[in-house]
Amino acid sequence: MRNERNAASMRVSRFSLLFSHFFLTVFAAGAALANDSTASLGAGGLTLTQSADIRMASEDLSISRESVRVRYEFVNESGAPIATRVAFPLPEANLEELSESDVGWPTDNEANLIDFKVTVDGKKVRPQLEEKAFLKGVDVSDVLRRYKIPFVSRPWAAVEVVKKLPPAAKKDLVKRGLAEISDDYATLKWTVKNTFHWQQTFPADRPLKVEHSYKPVVGGTMISASGFFQHPEAMRWEEFFERFCVDKPTHAAIAARLRAQQKKQGEGAIILGYYVDYVLTTGKNWKGPIGKFRLTVDKGRADNVVSFCADGVKKTGPTTFVVEYKDFEPETDLHVLIVGAPRD
Repeated sequence: MRNERNAASMRVSRFSLLFSHFFLTVFAAGAALANDSTASLGAGGLTLTQSADIRMASEDLSISRESVRVRYEFVNESGAPIATRVAFPLPEANLEELSESDVGWPTDNEANLIDFKVTVDGKKVRPQLEEKAFLKGVDVSDVLRRYKIPFVSRPWAAVEVVKKLPPAAKKDLVKRGLAEISDDYATLKWTVKNTFHWQQTFPADRPLKVEHSYKPVVGGTMISASGFFQHPEAMRWEEFFERFCVDKPTHAAIAARLRAQQKKQGEGAIILGYYVDYVLTTGKNWKGPIGKFRLTVDKGRADNVVSFCADGVKKTGPTTFVVEYKDFEPETDLHVLIVGAPRD
């Protein structure tokens, strides 16, 4: 981790394919540093659709490989109750890209793959789901509905439906540029953008407490000891360094973790790198800065290595790290990298 980086300079993309692309591009001729990669999809916080009078007084965000949990406190500064719609955008899913990537989906529930849950003042809320699909920025949702193609993030689930469509429907999808279809397979070209949402009244006489949780779509790859030590500059490559702020102490910690694993597995030892994306910039959809912001990152095991871009990181336990800001205005999003040995 790099503590001297300003908090507002966190560098991340909303959708990121795994860093194996970097390894394979730069070191294809040498020993493999990473393979068998899985992709990550970034989700984030709540968005507000109408009012400029509601302030996010606090956000308490906890991130681990297993879960993301957020506790908010909102204050309505208008002087009167405000009824508006609150939304939680699910990770965008480009079906063509995902068909070429291995993705570790948290659940098998197509209607709620990330097991999103929300409570307001301690009471469970059952949000509605808005389903949309786009091709090069153009809404093609009506086409999917016409042919009863599900708005799913897992490409194979939609491919199975497309393969069973009548010839005229397949021809129409191809003509529109929505798919490439052969006798036994289909490549789908659209992006699914689904959103959970619900109508919410923000009282004027007290803060409103909202909590939500979900299981992140975690990216991962294997890092081999032979490849890492033959190319020690690998994790200092600019894009990778900037994305996770892998500084010299963190780089040394990863090397030490690999050496420890070599004592168990020999020269062919591997460790695993995982990362979790979180979209922080949804906090800008509310009035003013976030009054109090707290981030807790749990690396899972004491011998794991963690890296992310933030200022003022404090270790608070064997596996936990905390960042706290006042009047926080997130300009970019967050990547968290966790590196450790394969679990027994």
